[in-house]
Amino acid sequence: MPHFDLAALAMLVAVAETGGFTAASQRLGRTQSAVSVRIQDLENQLGHRLLERSRRGVTPTAAGERLIGHARRLLAIEREALADLAGDAASGRLRIGIPDDYMDAYLRPLIARFAAENPKVELELHCDLSRRIEPALAAGEFDLAVVTQDPDRPVGEVLRREPMVWVAGRGHRPELQETLPLALFSEGCRARPRILSALRAAGREHRLVFSCSHTSGMLSAVEAGFCVTALTESAVPPSLRRLGGQEGLPALPDLAVGLILGPRPGLAARRFADALREEMAGARLAA
Repeated sequence: MPHFDLAALAMLVAVAETGGFTAASQRLGRTQSAVSVRIQDLENQLGHRLLERSRRGVTPTAAGERLIGHARRLLAIEREALADLAGDAASGRLRIGIPDDYMDAYLRPLIARFAAENPKVELELHCDLSRRIEPALAAGEFDLAVVTQDPDRPVGEVLRREPMVWVAGRGHRPELQETLPLALFSEGCRARPRILSALRAAGREHRLVFSCSHTSGMLSAVEAGFCVTALTESAVPPSLRRLGGQEGLPALPDLAVGLILGPRPGLAARRFADALREEMAGARLAA
């Protein structure tokens, strides 16, 4: 029975996270050719092509995506075993910045499990807009952040691409109004200009009737029935119904959800990042 080469798996993960062999080799402290040969050997061993190479960079194949999810879990177990033998338990405060619409979708499933596995770590969560989280992390206010990437200046590792969908309250039809009543997150939200641009490009008349900086306020307004909004697919609750082209609403672009670690991440931050990658990989496979 063949066994995985953990060093090769680490190389595969690094290439996927950095988008290329050059950046991965710099991260790992290995030559580019050594990384390329090791991954090619892994492909030959498994009988699957794991990476697609093109002028735009390197992206995982479908088989590569599946293996990367397993690889992250195997590498996390290896690190945990080494830390355990060394008596190196994660401890201290872990400060995380995240937009509140991602909180329920991504962090809620992790918090109890991470706390149970790392009882000496104090979790401190701060919800804010991505454009404010990024400079705060750079200034040392956070150890780790999950953000909506700026499409013009993306920062961090892409965890997933999240579709946006139109929604309205059940039992209400605000989308039938000639001028679409619209609720949006406050100015500074990275999705807001893209939503407005899609409406303008489609020639759909609209007016802003509600603006809020928190998901709970946005959901309350839409559930009340006097407006529609666009949310990330993972954030849509059962109390809302989805809208689309049949209601005369334009398709919306995906958002890139990014993971950013501080310049000197501690053990707790690295372990949480691994757990988050594992959670997101599992969500992709389930989808």
